[in-house]
Amino acid sequence: MENIRTVLMAVVGLAAVAVLTVFAASVGLALMGVLFVLSIARLIAMKLDRATVPVKTREQRKREAMRVWDDGRGKIIDL
Repeated sequence: MENIRTVLMAVVGLAAVAVLTVFAASVGLALMGVLFVLSIARLIAMKLDRATVPVKTREQRKREAMRVWDDGRGKIIDL
């Protein structure tokens, strides 16, 4: 009876180790997949051309005149 209990405990222990190993491997594969997708996305993003953003300096804004017009419902002032 003692041998059966020992064998049963060994089988349960080995099964627990096997389950933990499979779980760790699946988590590792999932992390590797996420890192792979992120690295591919980064490579694609680096190859895309960056659009230029028009920037106005304070001097350019001062030179532009204030626009005022009337649309029939009231005056519109564009600063």
